[in-house]
Amino acid sequence: MRTKKQLPLTITLFASFMLLFIFLQNILFITTTLKDSKIVVEKEIDAKFLDAIEEKNIVLFFGYVGCSDICTPLLQELSTLYTQELQDSTTVVFVNLLPAITSDQPQLFASSFHEKFKGLYLTQKELYDIDREFSLFYTPGLIDANELSHSDSIYLLTKSEGKRVLKSIYTTHPFNTNQLTQDIKNTL
Repeated sequence: MRTKKQLPLTITLFASFMLLFIFLQNILFITTTLKDSKIVVEKEIDAKFLDAIEEKNIVLFFGYVGCSDICTPLLQELSTLYTQELQDSTTVVFVNLLPAITSDQPQLFASSFHEKFKGLYLTQKELYDIDREFSLFYTPGLIDANELSHSDSIYLLTKSEGKRVLKSIYTTHPFNTNQLTQDIKNTL
């Protein structure tokens, strides 16, 4: 008898938690606007894991080494827009979300798409530290624990007065490569 009464309460609490989670996620980007199939953010962020990168602009993508359904096509697409004109001021950075690999694998994976792409390995703690900063979504795969379900957003960051600024998040796919290229050129 007691479990029948607890089930509606459990469902209500779970639904309330999910709505609260969505609300809190939206608060993170309260100053954003959706424009040209991207979210315009213009927010200074704490991204210490990117401190060693000297280029003014970073095109940032989160995935995992060996991901064939999201990461491979997206990194291939980024390699086609990464022209010589952009290479002087911009780097593409792939951040691995699956720390159960060796630390050299993200760089090997990223550079297989373009020799100048950078691949970063972060520990589980480092991933937790940046999770909210970028509103990341990733969960272990249902069938294979060595795979992840993850979001496929692309982030454009720029350096302004020595600090990193998250300019835009590109969320629609296929994403508008012309828009991303133009946005990078506008920062130069």
